[in-house]
Amino acid sequence: MIVIIFIFSILTPTFRTPANLASVGLSASVYVILAMGMSFVIISGGIDLSLGSIVGLAGAFCCILLKMQMPVWAAALGGMLMGMVCGAINGFMVTWMGLLPFIATLGGQWIFRGVLLVMSGGATVTVRSDITKQVLDDFIFLGSGRILGIPVPVYIFAVLGIALSFLLKHTTYGRSLYAIGSNPEAARMSGIHNNRIKFKTYVLAGTLAGLSGVLLAARMVSMTSGGGNGYEFEGIFATVVGGTSMSGGEGSVLGAICGAFVVAILRNGLNLNGINSFWQQVILGAIIVIAVYVDTLRTRKAK
Repeated sequence: MIVIIFIFSILTPTFRTPANLASVGLSASVYVILAMGMSFVIISGGIDLSLGSIVGLAGAFCCILLKMQMPVWAAALGGMLMGMVCGAINGFMVTWMGLLPFIATLGGQWIFRGVLLVMSGGATVTVRSDITKQVLDDFIFLGSGRILGIPVPVYIFAVLGIALSFLLKHTTYGRSLYAIGSNPEAARMSGIHNNRIKFKTYVLAGTLAGLSGVLLAARMVSMTSGGGNGYEFEGIFATVVGGTSMSGGEGSVLGAICGAFVVAILRNGLNLNGINSFWQQVILGAIIVIAVYVDTLRTRKAK
């Protein structure tokens, strides 16, 4: 990340301006929160392909609640609760139904996207003309307002990052998560309730995806029927680039945050340099392949 920042700062002087850096932080916020939830799931040895759909569904649900004249805090809470319910459904399929995480969350991806399409009628859910000016201003402030020049979502993910780092590193739940990801059978024999821990992890990831959806909707003051499409891969990218092992049992919240910023900084720097969006996909895809390959080589050496 430091190398990328250094290169773009030399190539494009506008990259290092305070306004652009604040813009990077704002665009990264959704990916950061999503990546933190994804990191917990991958550390447990699982995967969640439905988080992008949860982002769109939670954001649209938040907008619908606002159109029903609910206050911003209640609508935001409703969006997060929607994400929590989706996470619980994923957790149920993975644990009590015994489905592979890939299959369970792929099914969840289609289910949640389908619910979003039904809920929105396949159209964009917008709130700008349906709520009072005060509510609109509060909603916009949540998504893109600034305090001391720093976007509000940056404060939100910073507080979340500290809390989730503590949860992962200094609690029984966090230690159990690492144990399950490293060796689920050994964890079970040591008295850890694997299914209970995994269920909580998918609920947590869904809730964080719900929050990402709320912030995205607040930034756009709407949510499209395709909102959040592909975001799960951005979350996986950020998590893997941030050092979380795809085989489970290794990773950190800080690494996920850094990985998400790598995505945001690359996109911003490439846009400033006029790189075609199609080539951006090629570059990001190559980086994640290299990151996974390096992780594979490191795992082999450790064994």
